[in-house]
Amino acid sequence: MEHPIASLSVLLDSFSPCFRQEVFNTFRMMFAAWAMCIRTHTISEVWQTTGQSGHKHHDAAYSLWSSAKWEWDELGNILLLQIVARLVPTGNLWIVVDDTLCHKRGAKVAFGGFFLDAVMSTKKQKHLRFGLNWVVLGITVHLPFRPDRYVCLPILWRVYKKKGQEGHKKRTEIAAELAKKVAGWLPDRDCWLVADSAYVNSSVLKNRPANLKVIGPVRWDAALYKLPEPRKEKQRGATKKKGERLPTPREMIKDDVAYPSTEIAMDFLNQRRTLRVKVVRDVLWYSAAKSDPLTLVLVQDAAGEWRDEVLLATSQDATAEFVIAGYCRRWSVEVAFHDSKQFLGLHDPQVRTAKSVERAHPMAWFVTSVTVLWYAVAGKDGSHVHRDRPWYKNKKAPTFSDMLGAIRFQLWEERISSTSGDGNEPQEMPETLKMLINYLAAVG
Repeated sequence: MEHPIASLSVLLDSFSPCFRQEVFNTFRMMFAAWAMCIRTHTISEVWQTTGQSGHKHHDAAYSLWSSAKWEWDELGNILLLQIVARLVPTGNLWIVVDDTLCHKRGAKVAFGGFFLDAVMSTKKQKHLRFGLNWVVLGITVHLPFRPDRYVCLPILWRVYKKKGQEGHKKRTEIAAELAKKVAGWLPDRDCWLVADSAYVNSSVLKNRPANLKVIGPVRWDAALYKLPEPRKEKQRGATKKKGERLPTPREMIKDDVAYPSTEIAMDFLNQRRTLRVKVVRDVLWYSAAKSDPLTLVLVQDAAGEWRDEVLLATSQDATAEFVIAGYCRRWSVEVAFHDSKQFLGLHDPQVRTAKSVERAHPMAWFVTSVTVLWYAVAGKDGSHVHRDRPWYKNKKAPTFSDMLGAIRFQLWEERISSTSGDGNEPQEMPETLKMLINYLAAVG
């Protein structure tokens, strides 16, 4: 597909400075074909979906990933600016980070190894699986047509390289690198990084830019301290770096005398909950954040249905409601992982070399983010897919599959209208053809 729909072309053209023109033409075709592809997203299958395989050599598709000169980070920078300008022009910028497993086969696959499969594992039994481990950073947005949920748009990623491989870094170091990159791109915006307990540690908390703040869980046995006393006049010796030792979070949440709780009623996106919270300010977690004062929010569900949680915020004035609501955004990255694997074939590209691996698989995340952005800006006003699924009586739309269906439907409409006539105004599309397009767009 050489010429995507106009609204999508405008969005994709903003990425053209990252490529040579002939490479960008291939990239744009592959993007549209990646979204339209209803079979496995191998490179050859996506290339056939472009409609170019009959008269253009498939080397163009493979060299896009293996040898062409372009970088995902440059596209991520432009994508971030597009998201900010169109969806979150003011206020805090919410960032989420996590890692996920991309299933692969083959001993010669670059960066491959055995990693924990979080989907198959339980607390009692851990399952390992061969594949690629990716650390992904995304921007969470609140779309006006889906007020009941947050949506994560991946913008940056790194494949994890195991010990002994060139360029090895810990996952937390990778996450910190990506978060600092985003904060550096937007130095005038407050960026709140939300992560689970695996990423709330010294790698992420230390040496942060002034505009990068963190919310996430703290270890229940964390060694916490008060702020040190001010240095006294004529005091001898070194200045103290930390004050008296505080109880652990586990002890704090049980002690209602020294740490009384307050009940608050919070409106979450789809329900209302009464929570018992304890807010402890000016806390030092010296081993993780050195002398940076933190705020702890200890949370208990009054109904006893949710597990207890202790959350950290790198701000001295953050309220309990702000911290709790901010942490709820973290789950959106898990939904983005699911959508990229279920609908856009994150696992599918059969590539092995280092550069191809680092480039081909993340196309699923790039298509995910651009599809949501396109739908929010223009796609929601065009043709949509209709699915007859009466058993989903309480479905809240649009879901990501609806957005993907819309971009497929409109791309098919454009392809048919551009090849169907003599240059005159397009005629009304026959109903049978519309039904066929709807079927193709709804697959998945």
